[in-house]
Amino acid sequence: MIGVKGFYYDLTPSSGKLRKETDDFYVEEVFDNLEKKQDGKVLVLKLRAKNWEHNRLIRFVARSLHVSPKRVYFAGTKDRRSVKVQYLSIPGIEYRDFSLNDVEVLEHFYMDRPLTIGSHRGNRFDIKVSDCQPDIFGFNCNVVRTKGIVPNYYGPQRFGSLRPVTHLVGRELLKGNYSEAVRIFVGYPGEDRFAEIRKEYFDNPDPVKGLQDFPTSLDIERKMMEHLVTHPEDYSGAIKQLPENLVSMFIHAYQGFIFNMILSRRLEIDKSIMIGDIYNMKEGVVRVNNLNRERIISAFERGDGSPTGLVAGYDTEFAGGTPGEIEKEVISSEGVKTTDFKLPFGLSSRGERRDLFLRIQDMDCVESHVRFMLPPGGYATSVLREIMRVDEMGNY
Repeated sequence: MIGVKGFYYDLTPSSGKLRKETDDFYVEEVFDNLEKKQDGKVLVLKLRAKNWEHNRLIRFVARSLHVSPKRVYFAGTKDRRSVKVQYLSIPGIEYRDFSLNDVEVLEHFYMDRPLTIGSHRGNRFDIKVSDCQPDIFGFNCNVVRTKGIVPNYYGPQRFGSLRPVTHLVGRELLKGNYSEAVRIFVGYPGEDRFAEIRKEYFDNPDPVKGLQDFPTSLDIERKMMEHLVTHPEDYSGAIKQLPENLVSMFIHAYQGFIFNMILSRRLEIDKSIMIGDIYNMKEGVVRVNNLNRERIISAFERGDGSPTGLVAGYDTEFAGGTPGEIEKEVISSEGVKTTDFKLPFGLSSRGERRDLFLRIQDMDCVESHVRFMLPPGGYATSVLREIMRVDEMGNY
């Protein structure tokens, strides 16, 4: 469903389920240094939020402070079903008290500049796993802790944990199929309590009936349907009713899906360093060839860097050799070209290279409880999937 298939280690499944209770999944942003300034012009909020979807939290905080959501900057997105400690920054305003259910302002201060994506050192996780076999889980956890690496998959939350549709919407946007993008976003059923009314719209996309059936809590879906009632067939206009960062997430999710398929295919063929790899290490990016392969293998074994995979965009570089063939085959199988990522609505994406393997820091395993630190962009679910070995995305 989200392109994730292979594993790195040969381990016995421990089974297990994450987030049986929201409190079972804790994540906190970690910064090396946030320079607080008494006369700073950027308000920074350190929030503790429980069970809040990222974009919804941004909208409600912005509304409480009477600013546009576009003015709220952050270092990264976090899982909805979690307790998360996260920093938001808003230029040009003073702090004022506000109240949202299950949101606590732990601290507020001022800085000279707003936060940017990936500006934090990483994320610290504290996770309790339910319904697993503790002995097997503990053994697997210690294998992963000792080796310290897992496949760097984009996790389920990139695509929607209960309703994994963001990449499906992104694919249709990339192909210019705006009506289908709207139908999928509004109507594709998931595992939440709205599955029945969504399916009704999916099978018969009638915005008039949809507005009768959809509750006010599904506010952005209703906004799209309201636009279609007053502007029939204007599906690109309906897409424009969505927050810009949410529409960007559709494209990013589709890029993540393609990357996951590339990584899954790579794990089937070869888990080692391959000739043609574009390798990311401390000294810079290196193309692997016959002359330097042994040196790069040694660097990988001592924890310096990782081979990279394609995050498709209109200006990304393919690897060479077999790794490059894998990347091109996956792109071709999707019926898209890298140039298709030159998009309207300000959604064009140059693409990038992403490490194929994720390095884990400060890992600690105690029975069915695990703590660790990941760099920005790393997904805790990728670590837990390697330990639990459960393919059902609903378990994460």
